[in-house]
Amino acid sequence: METIQLNTTQNVSLEFPVASVADRILAYALDLIIMSVYALAIVLTFVVWLQMDPDIMLFLFLLPLPFYHFLFELLFQGQSPGKKMMKIKVFKADGSQLTPGSCFVRWIFRLFDITATSGALATIFIIVNGKGQRLGDIAAGTTILKTSRKHTFQQTLWTEVEDNYEPRFPEAEVLSDQDVQLIQEVIHTTTSNDRPDTYVQLLTNTREAIEKKTNTMAQQSDIEYLQTMVKDYNACHRG
Repeated sequence: METIQLNTTQNVSLEFPVASVADRILAYALDLIIMSVYALAIVLTFVVWLQMDPDIMLFLFLLPLPFYHFLFELLFQGQSPGKKMMKIKVFKADGSQLTPGSCFVRWIFRLFDITATSGALATIFIIVNGKGQRLGDIAAGTTILKTSRKHTFQQTLWTEVEDNYEPRFPEAEVLSDQDVQLIQEVIHTTTSNDRPDTYVQLLTNTREAIEKKTNTMAQQSDIEYLQTMVKDYNACHRG
């Protein structure tokens, strides 16, 4: 399986598996089924059952369908329902946050490399490119990656905190959700990866970034420090 190294905003490099052509085709097929069911439900409800003017009803309620992929990827962080079911997601290829502009460019190019060619052009680009990118992804600077594997940003933010626990680092409050997701991902990667030579540098880079952001230091190992930061973040934000 092809993989991509993404540099996070904390300058830590993580490896992600690229979504296969089959994953993307199945996701597209699932989205197409969802759109078809929606359109059929609109017709049956408003035209057949309620006997409303078909021209007006179809225009109003079917208008969102052409914008289906753009809206879902914009509002749900790079995932349409089909992509979510196939556990794949749109990412910026440089590791930065997915932007509305990127979603719009992908959507516009969909007309050329998917709709106009029945997906043939997109498939060719994905296979030849090797980075999970169709023409629209290249233009938008995005790619589609698997989110079901261990190297993802989907690790939970939360960890159990005792009721009487007092944060060792109250400065953890300044961390963002994305910071904590990154820490969790690094911890998960370095405790389950088969390449121990990558452990030390990955942990050290992450620790240095978090120390700089929180202005903290401690006589702890890198992994203990990062685990403490996650726990303290949760303690600072518990209800």
